[in-house]
Amino acid sequence: MKKTTLLIVPALLIVLSPFAHASLKSGAHQFKEDVKSAGRQTGHAARDAAHAIGDGAKSAGHAIADTSKRGYHATKKWVTGEE
Repeated sequence: MKKTTLLIVPALLIVLSPFAHASLKSGAHQFKEDVKSAGRQTGHAARDAAHAIGDGAKSAGHAIADTSKRGYHATKKWVTGEE
């Protein structure tokens, strides 16, 4: 009886080994896909943040330029006496 048990356990492990390997392989593949997805989402978030900062800087620059232009023309009209 003891010899039979000792032979069944290794045989069972040998039979089940491909299933364990397949499970590990699919787990590793899923992990790889999750890492790629997380990296992609991080990249998109960084790009969106950079675009938002750029758009804000552009708007601020245009506002400053517009205000400066109006101030210049107001000063010019005051100096020349034009109304």
